[in-house]
Amino acid sequence: MNNEDILTALKEGNVPSEGVQDFCIGRDKEIEEFKRLLEKIDEEDKSIVKFLNGEFGAGKSFFLKVIEDMAYRNNFAVSWITVGNNLPFNKIDVVYKNIAKSLRCKTGTSLEHIIERWLIGIQAMVFEDIEDPDEQVKVLTERVHDELNETRDYSNAFATAIENYNRLKIEGDYEGASSAIAWLRGDSNIPASIKKKFGIKGAIDRENALNFLEALSIFIKSAGYSGLVILIDEVEFIMNLHTQKIRDVAYNYIRDIYDNCNLSKFNSTLFVFAGTPEFFDNPRKGIPSYSALDDRIRNVLETDLVDMRTPVINLKGLNKEDIVQVSSKLIKMHEEVYNWDASNLITPIIGDIAEIQVSNAGLTGGNVNARDFFRKFISLLDTVEQNPEHFKNSQDVMSKFMENNENIDVDEFDEFDDDW
Repeated sequence: MNNEDILTALKEGNVPSEGVQDFCIGRDKEIEEFKRLLEKIDEEDKSIVKFLNGEFGAGKSFFLKVIEDMAYRNNFAVSWITVGNNLPFNKIDVVYKNIAKSLRCKTGTSLEHIIERWLIGIQAMVFEDIEDPDEQVKVLTERVHDELNETRDYSNAFATAIENYNRLKIEGDYEGASSAIAWLRGDSNIPASIKKKFGIKGAIDRENALNFLEALSIFIKSAGYSGLVILIDEVEFIMNLHTQKIRDVAYNYIRDIYDNCNLSKFNSTLFVFAGTPEFFDNPRKGIPSYSALDDRIRNVLETDLVDMRTPVINLKGLNKEDIVQVSSKLIKMHEEVYNWDASNLITPIIGDIAEIQVSNAGLTGGNVNARDFFRKFISLLDTVEQNPEHFKNSQDVMSKFMENNENIDVDEFDEFDDDW
């Protein structure tokens, strides 16, 4: 993604696929905390659950992207899922299926790629020491079996499917091998006759899905990755589930994940749930409606002071210093992309723009909405750059910004599916 694509994504209210950390202003403490957590997860085989709490447009998805990029750089496998109509969290088998299908690493984009890369590594070691083809297959099969022992402790079926995927490929049965991968991803529409080929009965369902997720985390670590990062966005959708009983099921699965991480049933795994303040505070439909989870994650110290080590991290909007900093970065990028000079017209009024934005946000009791500001400021840069005859001085630019400021209301961003 080039700089023009980044500017376009920001202007349209979307999270860029690259370069997000350059614009993750005012998040130094949060970034350092997640760097620490990723290091701890890798080196100590710990599993951790964190929650991000922020208003619409405050930067939750933006920060999830930062975590994703950090995870890739540190050799983690990553899965990013978004809770919604097609992924209600009360169906843990559907959750597993989406996690498995969304699995990525820095070298590939599928669970099959991860398994293949692992098998190729084992194969290379075996073939280096053994020349006889029959003996190679025999030793490779034994080595694969042995390497899956820890995974087998959590789910024998998971390990068996991987073993037989390897066997079927050696035998040239690529249809059967492909079906084994599909089954591992949670596909429930595989005929019994095909499943028999890779030694499996039944399907991944709500009774065993959590065990399969634990087995996946064990396998990812044993396959040579630093661990597994699972990013779960827009978790506030749980509040839209029709009854308290159904919502309780969803919250109980989050509690199970939280507890199982603390009990070391997951291996080297980071779960990050991102939701709005209502999700964390609503006593009727939010987490407080399910005390077994609320008691575990609520900060017992009622304070506005920062504590990054609590389960819930609160993401605030931009303050004045943040706005000045991010504006300067946007100006520099915009000048380079479109080959113009904004120093005379826009740079002198950055402080005034920041002051107005913070003042307006103060009227509603919060910091500046990041997505809102990015869209407005880039729109201003585009307009000034393309219409130089209309902007003789900084005051002309300021007038246009004030006009634009009145035309874009933060409430309109509820329509965006990709919440920041």
